[in-house]
Amino acid sequence: MNSHASPQTDEVAQCLDDALAGTFPASDPPSMTSPMAATPSSDVIAEAPAPLRVYRVVDADQASSPFAPVDEGGRWSPPGHPAVYVSLSPACALLEYLAHRGDGDHDKKGQHLLAVATAPAGATLAECNEPSTWRELPYRGEVQQVGADWLASGRSLALRVPSAVCDGESNLLLNPAHPGFAALQLQELRPLQLDARLLRS
Repeated sequence: MNSHASPQTDEVAQCLDDALAGTFPASDPPSMTSPMAATPSSDVIAEAPAPLRVYRVVDADQASSPFAPVDEGGRWSPPGHPAVYVSLSPACALLEYLAHRGDGDHDKKGQHLLAVATAPAGATLAECNEPSTWRELPYRGEVQQVGADWLASGRSLALRVPSAVCDGESNLLLNPAHPGFAALQLQELRPLQLDARLLRS
């Protein structure tokens, strides 16, 4: 399996890195902020230079609204805070789906869909300073608070976060309350044939 980030992931990362570089002068001293107390760098806002493609793998019963917000919570958002988790490549979207399947999903063979959507060029993206505990299970409150604070700020459509299931890849957390969310357009929704070996318990 190729562990390198996808071209689009690199493009998004470069966009955010350029914004970050312009925020702090080279002479600034290293940050002494504790990673446990880190919060989203809400000042680090960049605009996607081209239409941004995002991906999700969903079950067939989600076909009518594959990018619908959920408020049950996740690694980067606490329960009661609607958000949409998406990936920047189909492969990462599949890995995220497989990692988060519930026990009742193991029998849903042949009922998987790949959903592809685009946000227009100029969509706002934010970078986050992830707490040192971001990989831990069960999900940590200080990590979920990163997303909660970002969602409440409403300053960007998307927050880039690292993928816990694929090193070097990034996911995006989308804010459904942001005005830019209405511009998200579904481009493709197609059946996804999975190798049976991926569906083993």
